[in-house]
Amino acid sequence: MCPVGDLHKIFSSQETMAKVNEGCRSAGIGCIECKGWAADALVQLLNPVQERRRKFEENPKLAWDILEAGTVRARKTAGETMADVRASMGMSLEYEPPRG
Repeated sequence: MCPVGDLHKIFSSQETMAKVNEGCRSAGIGCIECKGWAADALVQLLNPVQERRRKFEENPKLAWDILEAGTVRARKTAGETMADVRASMGMSLEYEPPRG
């Protein structure tokens, strides 16, 4: 089977895979038809992603709002984690002069 067959293994339905396996091995289908089935499977998979993308394309501020909210949550979690790390290591953010 050709490399397009590998794409079918990942993206196509079992029904399409059966048609590809039979048709490709028996020369019952042509490469263009086989590639068309692979393209159809990819389009079907990508359509929902493209629809979600359109939502953000129409309202770019929505993406920024999501990123900013995630940043706030990440900073809070990272701050708590670093406080635990510093406490475990006996470190602080305060200046401590060198011992001498």
